Amino acid sequence: MYGMVNEGLRIFVEKEHGSDMWREVCDMAGVEATKFERMTSYHDAVTYALVGAVCQKTGKSADEVLQPFGSYWVDFAGQSNFGTFLRLAGNTFVERIKGLDDMHDSILLSMPHLKPPSFEIAEIGADTYELSYYSEREGLSPMVIGLLYGLAAETKEKIKVEQTVQKAAVSDPDVFEVTLLR
Repeated sequence: MYGMVNEGLRIFVEKEHGSDMWREVCDMAGVEATKFERMTSYHDAVTYALVGAVCQKTGKSADEVLQPFGSYWVDFAGQSNFGTFLRLAGNTFVERIKGLDDMHDSILLSMPHLKPPSFEIAEIGADTYELSYYSEREGLSPMVIGLLYGLAAETKEKIKVEQTVQKAAVSDPDVFEVTLLR
């Protein structure tokens, strides 16, 4: 993963628990760096070790750490140059979801080793959508749930999210039902 994810996690943990806690997380994870270059690629194991250490230090599950981090990620990434790409996708929650792949395609120009996720959204009923999340990485669906709530908050919409399918193989998607609450 690119350092932007690890750096986002660092700032999230420091805001929630302080910089001493972050240093302890890095020590526990066996990670020497306490800050990360946003445009540098790091092995995924670094990110997973950091999340695991946050879980151990806080006594929370990965779901309880990743979901609020996903929501925070929307604000964090939105403050970067890449946030502009997402805002240009549209003003509504659904428009922004539809623009995620385009945003990742644009980011690939400056981060060629990025292995971004992919999102497909389809309307399945009145104000109800099926979102398929494709990623070669395991265990990030709680972060996606947080991301969805964060995007909805940013567009001033309310949603309900339920994961309906957990991927069984790397090429399979995690699937979510997203309902816009009116």
